[in-house]
Amino acid sequence: MSARANRGGLWMLLCAVVFIAAVVGAVACGLRMGDVRDVARADHLRHLIYAHFFLSQLALAAAAFLVYAAHRRWRRAYLIVSYNEKGMQLDPPGVAMPPRRVYRCHLHHISSCDMPPVGSPILVYPMFMLSGRSSGEKLERMLQKAYADAKSLPRFYFQPVLGASPWLAQAAAARLQPLLTPDSGVLVVAHGSELTEPPPEPALFCRRLRELLPPGSEVKLGYFNNQLPDARDVLRGMEARRVLLLPFLLTEGVHTARDLPTQDDAAACGKTLQRLPVVAALLDSQQNNS
Repeated sequence: MSARANRGGLWMLLCAVVFIAAVVGAVACGLRMGDVRDVARADHLRHLIYAHFFLSQLALAAAAFLVYAAHRRWRRAYLIVSYNEKGMQLDPPGVAMPPRRVYRCHLHHISSCDMPPVGSPILVYPMFMLSGRSSGEKLERMLQKAYADAKSLPRFYFQPVLGASPWLAQAAAARLQPLLTPDSGVLVVAHGSELTEPPPEPALFCRRLRELLPPGSEVKLGYFNNQLPDARDVLRGMEARRVLLLPFLLTEGVHTARDLPTQDDAAACGKTLQRLPVVAALLDSQQNNS
């Protein structure tokens, strides 16, 4: 427990002692008034009762102020960290956040952003599709650098990356349902990783998507950027002749323009291809419609 918390506890204890002493004093004075015949003495005891009552109310007011001050000091702030500037306006799905306590920043420009105050616990929401070094070591290092001039670091509570949210699969399933036909399948394409094992978010998303789509729907996962299985190889091996391509990405950009399977790739193996918006954009559109 911190020294500040210890001091707060001592002040609360003092308020409780003063309140109890004031109540006991008021009761004692009231009992003594029954045996007093002197008017001046009775007036003196009556004034003491008023004083004890005022002291008890003052102790209650001080305790209420301490509780309010502690709540105000320790109420949480929300820091939304986006991997790129285009994703900065996305909100963590399913999280109610008071707008006045929400802060947003770009991973590579944290030092120039308006950051939450040091005295509050900070819930950090990484708006990244994949967990890894950027959403882990690099993010922690950048936050420490942003608070380098502070006497102490805030208490950070890191939340899962956006790609782990079950709301993504729900938004994607709602978009896919009217597009599915008996001869169609879904190809989810994710960014490759340099880690020894691929991040779990794409596979988790596919599993949730299979549970939400009609039984037997073909949902396959492929990667680009030197991760296996390669998305184009997965496309060739799919049973469906009509493929709905779903990029497991945060925003439209260089990867959607350069690294995804194309209609020519699909035509080369006797298939047709329909590309949907990136998964995070489906979530954003669902939030705007709700």
